[in-house]
Amino acid sequence: MPRPLYDKIAERNASLKARFCMPGHCGENDVDGLYASAQYDWTEVEGLDNLLQSDGVILQSERLLAQSYGYAHALMLTGGSTCAMQIAMLYAKERGGAVVAIGNMHKSFYSAARLFGLDIYCFADVRQAEECKELISCVFVTSPDYYGVVTPLKDIKEFAVRKGAALVVDEAHSAHFPYSRLLPDNAHKYADIAFASMHKTLPVYGGGAALFVNGGEAYETCRKLRAELHTTSPNYLVMASIDYAQDLMSRKGEEFYAKVKYFIEKFKMQSAVGRVLPTDDFSRLVIKIDGFDCDSVSRQLAAGGVFAEMAYGDKLVFIVTPFNCGKLAVLGEALKHVRLDKLGEYPDIDLHLSHNREIGKTVFVDFDSALGETSAMDIGFYPPGVPTIKKGDVLDAAAINFIKKYSTKLFGLACGKVGVLK
Repeated sequence: MPRPLYDKIAERNASLKARFCMPGHCGENDVDGLYASAQYDWTEVEGLDNLLQSDGVILQSERLLAQSYGYAHALMLTGGSTCAMQIAMLYAKERGGAVVAIGNMHKSFYSAARLFGLDIYCFADVRQAEECKELISCVFVTSPDYYGVVTPLKDIKEFAVRKGAALVVDEAHSAHFPYSRLLPDNAHKYADIAFASMHKTLPVYGGGAALFVNGGEAYETCRKLRAELHTTSPNYLVMASIDYAQDLMSRKGEEFYAKVKYFIEKFKMQSAVGRVLPTDDFSRLVIKIDGFDCDSVSRQLAAGGVFAEMAYGDKLVFIVTPFNCGKLAVLGEALKHVRLDKLGEYPDIDLHLSHNREIGKTVFVDFDSALGETSAMDIGFYPPGVPTIKKGDVLDAAAINFIKKYSTKLFGLACGKVGVLK
């Protein structure tokens, strides 16, 4: 498949005499290796299109992206899936009505709801969601999750249709799905709007994401909202890498993921530590070491130059791609030499906290001084980014102990203090 944006940038580079436009590095690569790709980092010069008003090579790249992912339309983003979530939440506000979330959602969902003044109703599953009597604008769901588990969407879609709502799927971890028949389907058969973090599993620079839309009206609205929310200085290096990766994976994806599967199966047979959990996405390697502290294991691996994606309780998560699968033997060898520390008591992420009105001035206090106060922030582990404590929750002893024990791994704190509402 063609690479409209990447190829046009390469054409500009081939005829370049001098750049007197931003970014300030001007495409020069003379400072160690940091700027090895600087020549691909451009701005909105003649011929390179404008992301927020795309009608040239960026629009062509987006059409190819939509084609690969099975959606009617695609919008490139360089601010990650958080930007996509904000666009989707503002779309929900424009439709009118409340927002329903089914299952766990990323912290960006809750922060966007507060920023845009949306009423949200959260349910564990679609059966509970049937109890919602409000006018619903959009139904939000996450699939797959951080552990490579895909949420069945058929019943959720039927619920959304009955309620006259649009279905929005946060499929941030699914960017590789369309490129191999060995992988699960993405959400294109069900979602009205979805978004994927391209940088999580594809050879794309950090911040590269895409918002996908089925439906012309929703597309026009989301294009308008992107123009309002997205930075006016989108990173061309990131966009070029999305364009390049889309072409590369379209041509090589089946071959690549057959290789990934081979190395993962080989790893499973030779792994001597823990057990590999079954996942819907085989490339999401989840190792459970029953009763042992995997945060300690992750730190030991990092000290030896091997890095996990996530450690939570007695589980380790590794993202395996065509570009690192050949190094699984290195991981296997490193795991043989880690010290296993007993996990001890690990908290239930549902602390069953009472909830107050989210009104007041935010004041940051020491952990102990926060006892009995109302949290001004969402607080939880990152990754995966799902709040354990939400803004408005009353911080009881269990919550304070949770914060103290895991403070170095939590989002929502500031300089070792907790935000409370006064």
